[in-house]
Amino acid sequence: MNDAHILLRATCAIYAGAARDAWRALVRNPWLALLVPAYTALLHLAAILAAPLGFAGGFLLGFALAACASSFLAVLAEATSHERVDFGALGSSFGRYLWSVVSIFFIFWIIQFLLSAIIETNAGLAWLAVLVNAALFVVCNPVPELIYQSPRDGMQLVDEAITFTRENAIEWLAPVAILLLPLFAFDVRTGLLIMSSIGPTNALGYAMMGLSSLLPSMGPVGLLVIAVLASAGIAWVMLFRGFLFRVLSRSGRRQRIFDARMRGL
Repeated sequence: MNDAHILLRATCAIYAGAARDAWRALVRNPWLALLVPAYTALLHLAAILAAPLGFAGGFLLGFALAACASSFLAVLAEATSHERVDFGALGSSFGRYLWSVVSIFFIFWIIQFLLSAIIETNAGLAWLAVLVNAALFVVCNPVPELIYQSPRDGMQLVDEAITFTRENAIEWLAPVAILLLPLFAFDVRTGLLIMSSIGPTNALGYAMMGLSSLLPSMGPVGLLVIAVLASAGIAWVMLFRGFLFRVLSRSGRRQRIFDARMRGL
């Protein structure tokens, strides 16, 4: 049996283990399924309060988004450590990774500012923003996991994300490709647009759109059910990513092949 075949079997085993661990973590902490709608409601309230404040309001809203992202990542950090997450400690989670998230948001804000300036100068270059954002989605994909599983901040996080993606491109991006495949099968342009625009503020909306297209219309109650199911799906995916990242970041391909041989895979 050649190394490629062994690596494939080892990778499938890692996926299966991460999927099981993600399911167990979600069953152990079922309230995680309500987190994304709760953060969405908090951000909606923050947007209402910040609206009259102009530029300062936008600044404060950005911090509110970073705080919610910090809280979610802190919960994932505990859940992926095979711990029961303490709901009572949720309040302190909003500041745990706040500055790491802010540093990443600032880097991406600079990139978006430059892209906007280019497009304002030449509207025909709008496709450039789509391609750049799609590329960022790929190369910086593991940034959320790095924030709560790595001690680095700012550009060091981006550098580490690029390195990790380069070294584990197939193993890490294959599940992402499977999730996005239906979009690209429907329409390549739509797939690129969604891939380039997906983020913490619209992930729930995209997940709900996907579920709504599969389920019959059930009115307002059905919308609530879809929101909870979509949120549970997002929580499971992020847990799966956390467990997968933990394994991939602690072993190289040669080590995984060696371990697989020792286990008779």
